[in-house]
Amino acid sequence: MSGKPPSPRQDPYAKYGGYDNVQRIYRECIESTKPVPSGNRGVLKPKLKGFHHLDIAYSKMVTATPALILDWLYETYDRVRDQINQWAMDLFPRYPKIWGPKEKDSVIVGRTTYASREDLGTPLHHMRVEIWARTWWLSWRRLAKGFSDHDGNFRLKYDLRTARSVAVRKIRAEVSQKYYRYSKTGQLSPCYCIALAIPIPKSDLVGMQYNLRDIQIDIWSYRPDSPIPRVKIDDLQDEAPEKYVEGRDDAITDQFIPVELIKLRHVVQLRAHPDSLTIDQIQRDYPPNLTTCLEKRLPGYTRSDMFFGERMMNGMHALTFQPFANAQTKRKAEHYQDVDPDHLYHVVNWGYQGYDHNDIYAFPTTEMVFEIQPGDFVPRPLSITFTGALSAFDRDPYQERTFFPTDGKKWMQAKRVARCVGGLISEVDDHFARTHVNVEQYAIAAFRNLRLNPIASLLLPHLKEVSLVDHTADRLLISQEFGYLPRASALTEKGLHQRVRDTLGMLNWKDYEPMRVVNDHHHYAKAETLFWKITEQYIEEFMGENAAGIRMHWAEIYRMSQDLVTHSVPDFNHHHHLHGLEGHDKEVKARCMSYFEHRFEHKTHTHREHHDGECRALSPITRQANFADLDDQAKTEDWENLKELCCYAIHHATFLHSWVNEHQHDDIGEVLYCSLGIRFGEHPDGVLRPESDHKIALDPLRATQMLWWSNLLSRTEYGAITKNPDGDVNPRFGELLQEHAEEFERYGISVDNIESRTNI
Repeated sequence: MSGKPPSPRQDPYAKYGGYDNVQRIYRECIESTKPVPSGNRGVLKPKLKGFHHLDIAYSKMVTATPALILDWLYETYDRVRDQINQWAMDLFPRYPKIWGPKEKDSVIVGRTTYASREDLGTPLHHMRVEIWARTWWLSWRRLAKGFSDHDGNFRLKYDLRTARSVAVRKIRAEVSQKYYRYSKTGQLSPCYCIALAIPIPKSDLVGMQYNLRDIQIDIWSYRPDSPIPRVKIDDLQDEAPEKYVEGRDDAITDQFIPVELIKLRHVVQLRAHPDSLTIDQIQRDYPPNLTTCLEKRLPGYTRSDMFFGERMMNGMHALTFQPFANAQTKRKAEHYQDVDPDHLYHVVNWGYQGYDHNDIYAFPTTEMVFEIQPGDFVPRPLSITFTGALSAFDRDPYQERTFFPTDGKKWMQAKRVARCVGGLISEVDDHFARTHVNVEQYAIAAFRNLRLNPIASLLLPHLKEVSLVDHTADRLLISQEFGYLPRASALTEKGLHQRVRDTLGMLNWKDYEPMRVVNDHHHYAKAETLFWKITEQYIEEFMGENAAGIRMHWAEIYRMSQDLVTHSVPDFNHHHHLHGLEGHDKEVKARCMSYFEHRFEHKTHTHREHHDGECRALSPITRQANFADLDDQAKTEDWENLKELCCYAIHHATFLHSWVNEHQHDDIGEVLYCSLGIRFGEHPDGVLRPESDHKIALDPLRATQMLWWSNLLSRTEYGAITKNPDGDVNPRFGELLQEHAEEFERYGISVDNIESRTNI
């Protein structure tokens, strides 16, 4: 929400009806542009085949009437089949009783391991293993139950006579993954999903021992072809280690089908007649966003300095403001003599220098200086400096140009370029790298290792599905051939991979702190700090209540820590990155590292470990598999480490992702206000042109795809912490958030919109 203008200067809100009028309209536009479920259900309503079938051009949808009828018939068949299966389960339940005499005379042994070539022989520890028999009259008999040990070995006792009974038709071994659910009364109970079922020929059970040998299970393996920690998924439909919950696809159907149909209509029309749609026509077809709503009611306000400062502080960008006195910049405080030096702040958004890029779009490094007064005041932009090419006629990557509010139209155009640069950075650095790929590395390590430790029930609900979303994003967002960003921004697929790797190299759970609050109007930083403190309290309570179980199964924490450290990328801020560089190259690399260091509050003093000869980005949680083997100081430190890591992972998967996702429609939902790419165009002035020059804007095809993209990210909400539709989040977390609902509202956040995980 807009704050007060910097005093005592002339009130810039006067021409918009005053500060109170702007605030009122701002709130009304926020409310009126929120997503509303379309109610898109019914036999003959268009359907999306699934989230992973989305595409920037032609998503796989069922739209034709005959196909819809066939799809309805198949769904009906599917529901009938599921109902019959449920009836069969009710009719022939699996009782927990283990059949046979108390003293069992035979054993089944084996070892659970990963199936991938890179993980060959690596044990899958603490997997539940059961032996089930099916009788001729279809009833189930459990013959044995147990868990694999730390080395993946299991030894299950069973009664041979019971297994060889004439009543038994077939026998199989089942290996299951463990999950958790909370009842409506808040009681936690485990549930299991079969990872692999292995038939056992009844005739083979003839001696005292039957050996299943190594049971290779293809789940939660690291991708061997990726320089960053990613999960191996060869086929999202059949070979992924997890599945989307049904509600995720239902949310897409309810909220997004109308937007998908708009994009599809535009793509078909533009492919046939490329000049048949204008930017304005495309914009009008999509639901209004915050800026189009405000511009309609307060013409000119969204292009004002007040709104620019507001969105840079509290919008999708959520910039990290650095006191000017501490900034590494060529600008001097004397350039801003009318401003108190203590109120000067500096921001850098790093552009294309050092990253693979194309020659169609501009992406200059952008330095901004703001005046931020104490109190409820919006930042006032004082200057914008671009380093790099602004025109196709001069591609010098080291040229600098600075603009001030006194530069009239050029100042307005410079703000637009700064918004576009910031939009791409928010999408790549903050959204994809920080809250997707970064969270995925914690998800892989957690799902590979946490089973018996109570921390599993704390972390796993917040880390599920991110691997699936990221797999889809590889094609939808990153791919040079199919993705949106390489076609609609300056960065190529190679450049995006480089940038994501560098970002991960600056991210670490250890010593993380929420963004420092600059003044009373810094709503983003206040909200982040509040959420962090609530999460700390929630984790403190949980670990206190489950301390004995956490310590008992500390080996799982140790193994998770090992996976995190050994698979993390090298620390990007390490001095060896500058070795061998000279002149401009060394300066550019050093400034790039400085940008990431300040953007993500990178702590250079934090302890990190070396692996394969390189200092790794992530710090270890613990160095002992047995908690009892730690000395008193290490016990305290490692216990706090675990709290800090859990807080960091949950915080990034929930609040941080929800913030950047929810604000994308507000900030990149109007093509001419801010897009993720701005073209050089055909004029010598390049990107410093008025909005009427559509040669620098996205072409119509990329424009409709961007509006589709911003709607997809911000308007397909599912899985809020407080609503807990899947019943897997501890209800206590939602209770704590509800207790602070009014304070969050003051910062423009509804606690019911904070999602429980990165799932879009």
